Amino acid sequence: MKVRKNKQVKHFLFIFLFSLGIPLLQAHPFYVSICEIDYKDHALEISLRLFTTDLEKTMEDWGAGKLHLGEKNEIANADSLLKDYVFQSISLKVDGKKPILQFIGKEVNQELTWIYIEADDVPDFNTINISNRVLFQIFPGQTNLIHVNHREKTKSLLLTKNNPSGELDWN
Repeated sequence: MKVRKNKQVKHFLFIFLFSLGIPLLQAHPFYVSICEIDYKDHALEISLRLFTTDLEKTMEDWGAGKLHLGEKNEIANADSLLKDYVFQSISLKVDGKKPILQFIGKEVNQELTWIYIEADDVPDFNTINISNRVLFQIFPGQTNLIHVNHREKTKSLLLTKNNPSGELDWN
């Protein structure tokens, strides 16, 4: 119950801070994504939260063109392009082995885009290595926060362009 309440508090805090910060972004821009990884029933459930405008700019710079995420005129292959970009930008190793990642989909809510990924058949693990280079190409000040929920503990990483990967250990 404590873990669920903790997740709800984190989610509320994330939304609250971003809603307060949106008007301030024009005066003092900052670039951040949050990646949450939950280990449940031998699977990794991954959600990645990004500012939609930052993601759109990055995808254009990457060569995908304007995706119009969440709009009526969203391009037909937006999910496929997002999958390719995210799988090129994020990698995981669980106890030294790469799990097979599956793109589940996306959800666009005003300023934020959630991207969902999953890896099935992941045995219980002691270490997880994560590399997250999302948005670093166009935003050198980008910070990617990673939260991993495993064995009723949450461990976190703060990744930057100069430090794009890290390891978490449950030993």
